[in-house]
Amino acid sequence: MVMALSRKKPIGYPEISFLSFDVLALLVKLQQEMGLDSVGPVSFSLQTMETLACIRWEHGKPGGDVFFHSLFNRPDVPQPVIEHVLRHELLHLKIPAREIDGKLLHHPPEFWEAEQALVPWKSASWGWMVLAFWEVIKTDIPNECVWVKKSWRKLQKYPYPSWQMILDDQSRYSDKQGQIQILMESL
Repeated sequence: MVMALSRKKPIGYPEISFLSFDVLALLVKLQQEMGLDSVGPVSFSLQTMETLACIRWEHGKPGGDVFFHSLFNRPDVPQPVIEHVLRHELLHLKIPAREIDGKLLHHPPEFWEAEQALVPWKSASWGWMVLAFWEVIKTDIPNECVWVKKSWRKLQKYPYPSWQMILDDQSRYSDKQGQIQILMESL
């Protein structure tokens, strides 16, 4: 059994979604839009885990499992942010990891090109995540992931910024462009 991604399967139990929209309907829509109907069913879970998000699947088996950290499980998380991260995770089903210069990259250059075409609002989405999550996440560029600190519940800010605030006032996150770039390169 070869796993497509080497991340550990999140332990614990899936949570009831508190998102203000039907994330499963969005997942099905995106799967169809991205031409992923043939990969089989893709499940979605919100739960406490080590990383911000991940997808797991087994080569030769249909479907996959998308996991989002509990940080996303709030009604004030904007749908465009969830859609961005879902598109990112689903894109792994189309563009697999490959070795470049002796290193296995889960996000080869063609992945980033495809993601930019799929998520033109990516910078605004990362701007939102930086404002909402910066105190509770840690980027890990060599391992291409964003870790969530174990103390995230204590450090979490309330309330999250609104999506409209991000769109209306880019200056709120423009001074964080370095942090946003680090995040975009690590995921």
